[in-house]
Amino acid sequence: MKALYISSAILLSIIAVACSHKSSDTSNESTISNFRIVQTVKSATRNYICKGAKAFFADSLPIYSKVHLTIQWPEELGGFNIQPLQDSIMTAIYETPKTSIDETILAALDSPEGSDTYIMEEIDSIPSEEQTMTLYRDKIASAITFSPSYIVYQIMTASYDGGAHGMTVSRFINYDFDSTRVITPQLAFKAGCDETLLKAIQEQLMAMCQVRSLNELDNYGIFSNQIFVSPEFYLQGYNIVFHYNPYDIAPYSTGSIDVPVPYYTIRECLSPEVLRLLASTEI
Repeated sequence: MKALYISSAILLSIIAVACSHKSSDTSNESTISNFRIVQTVKSATRNYICKGAKAFFADSLPIYSKVHLTIQWPEELGGFNIQPLQDSIMTAIYETPKTSIDETILAALDSPEGSDTYIMEEIDSIPSEEQTMTLYRDKIASAITFSPSYIVYQIMTASYDGGAHGMTVSRFINYDFDSTRVITPQLAFKAGCDETLLKAIQEQLMAMCQVRSLNELDNYGIFSNQIFVSPEFYLQGYNIVFHYNPYDIAPYSTGSIDVPVPYYTIRECLSPEVLRLLASTEI
């Protein structure tokens, strides 16, 4: 029996309120614009027992594997065309997406951790009363910030394949409503700006750790000689936030690191499209 649960449509209607001041003779009046958001929260789980584990570990405990997905699926965002956003979310969930989100979720459930090593047999549930090793892959896709001009989705994947510890990584989808496209690093940043962007990230990291030099960052668990311009970034307010997953620029124990760089400090590196999106948050 398939342990699969896809929730019925949970519609979340959120009203984004934007205030714009009129002329001085009507200074006490404001206008309210309504930005309708309709989403469906989809979740699915599938459990497996890993057959053939003893061929690799003679004294192995029973090994199981679990796949769980929770997807905040956008149905309507302010009346804009969001098909490219939906396609990008499906690709982030499964590298070869199917024709619909439900089919894509089901395909992702077919590829649990350990499937390249063991023979996977689907089961209803994983026993809780015995000592076991459980591999897992959890994937969560959710909107983390939005404005009337853009929305940002985080795709977070937590997995464990039997090693020393699990791993959690994130990627981000920045979607421009007007141009109906995802803002990639190539679209966001002008060519030849890596050095300027790197310097801005380094300076912000030093400010976050309250140090004055790159060498001092090592005392705070930052690998100062490994800092790079992360391709994982997202727009938030007045910032470009560069995201670093565990091991990118710090030990695993440090976890992920987000470095918010005020956009006006790297204005000359930003494309007109990104400047337009960020400027739309200004009063």
